[in-house]
Amino acid sequence: MIIDGHAHISRQDYSSPERLLDDMKSAGIDKAVLVPGGMLDVRRMTRYVTGQEKPILKDPPNDTVLDIIREYPDKFYGICCINPNDGAPAALASLEKAYRNGFKGLKMSPLVHQISLMGDVVKELAALCGDYGIPFYTHLVIQANANTAALGSLAEAFPGTNFVIGHMGFGPLDIDAIELAARRDNVYLETSTGNPLAIQTAVKQAGPDKLMFGSEFPLSDPFVEKVKIDRLSISDADKETILHHTISRLLGL
Repeated sequence: MIIDGHAHISRQDYSSPERLLDDMKSAGIDKAVLVPGGMLDVRRMTRYVTGQEKPILKDPPNDTVLDIIREYPDKFYGICCINPNDGAPAALASLEKAYRNGFKGLKMSPLVHQISLMGDVVKELAALCGDYGIPFYTHLVIQANANTAALGSLAEAFPGTNFVIGHMGFGPLDIDAIELAARRDNVYLETSTGNPLAIQTAVKQAGPDKLMFGSEFPLSDPFVEKVKIDRLSISDADKETILHHTISRLLGL
């Protein structure tokens, strides 16, 4: 069993569920964890990172993900994305609703929503994730309020919540993220778009059970991302941990 732990989905042609299913078949991937796509046009990513362009949608299309996982219940799981800028009552109600609807985790997007990982609403969401037993997944950015150190502080404040750092952290090789995952029991790394040296370093320092495979579809190709795991100089059992066991444990599958 191979599970893609992070794929963006929308109804647009380039990130449709049909396109993802075709890519999964080519890569030999059995199931995928979906997060809402369409808030950014990933084909113009540099302009978002540099601030030249703003998000297309500020309200995460969680309903689209819910429709798709209900349409393909044997193929997809869902993780909801929430905008903390909506305020604590609305954000917490959104997470409660998503949990009742079967979503398996929470996704934060500092790039889209320009949030602080140390903000009060984010902290309340992190606490609720711990109560529900679901992971808190986030991207990291260079700004001090949403970088690797900020995530480390959040993870320390909420030891009962599991935190997943997307894309192996920030930049080509975020050694701080790797060391954080090695040091803290509740911090994990997701491999999509991470370079092979970063992934190999993380396996050595943090262990394969702290890594989960992801593709970052449609920005990256599930086949290409899986090859990076296949080529690691580790045992087949360790590869299976990255490709299946870690994400299964985090999502309670």
